[in-house]
Amino acid sequence: MKNLLLLILLLLVSKVSANDTSYYAVLRNSLILADMEYNISTYQNLANTCERIIAVRENEWLPIYYRAYAYVHIGYMTKDEEEKDRFFDKAQASIDAAFTMNPRESEIQLVQALICYGRLEINPMFRATKYFPRANAALEKAKELDSKNPRIYYLEGKTTIYKPVFLGGGKKAALPILEKALQYYTEFEAPFDIYPHWGEKSTLALYKNCMEEIEKE
Repeated sequence: MKNLLLLILLLLVSKVSANDTSYYAVLRNSLILADMEYNISTYQNLANTCERIIAVRENEWLPIYYRAYAYVHIGYMTKDEEEKDRFFDKAQASIDAAFTMNPRESEIQLVQALICYGRLEINPMFRATKYFPRANAALEKAKELDSKNPRIYYLEGKTTIYKPVFLGGGKKAALPILEKALQYYTEFEAPFDIYPHWGEKSTLALYKNCMEEIEKE
């Protein structure tokens, strides 16, 4: 049944064309696939769908945003370090374009932070001084634009978990940040149905893990 649903969604996604005036529905189908199966194939499908939409709707920021979002996740899933950087380059090019089109959108800043974290993971020792401050700056800018965006606190809490305790990190320090993220996820009202919605399940998983580890101490 699950495979049948995937096949149907893939067929729907493949039908985007220059005559399609309802790209939200097409993009929604690709997002559903990516949410169902976290792998390179579904995220490449999302990137490809965005490319087709951009070809006919070049003034829309959302397909450009999701193309960046797709490429950054492909970068995270790719094993080869040079190949990872190439996907992060693609994501950066898209997010730069999205910035130009919609500079007041906090969600764009959050994908910028994801790109920085991805590049940082390739070589933390040599890249920390460059990309960690850039990621923090993106989070702070996102906070200026929309202080109740739950994804800000999801990313902030996640990085706090892995930060050394003597630098203000650790699970205890992350817990109230993740609680704030969960609160804002509950209160968040998307302006339309394909507006970015990622992170809630991951936030809840991180929160539960922190609680369990703290209780063991």
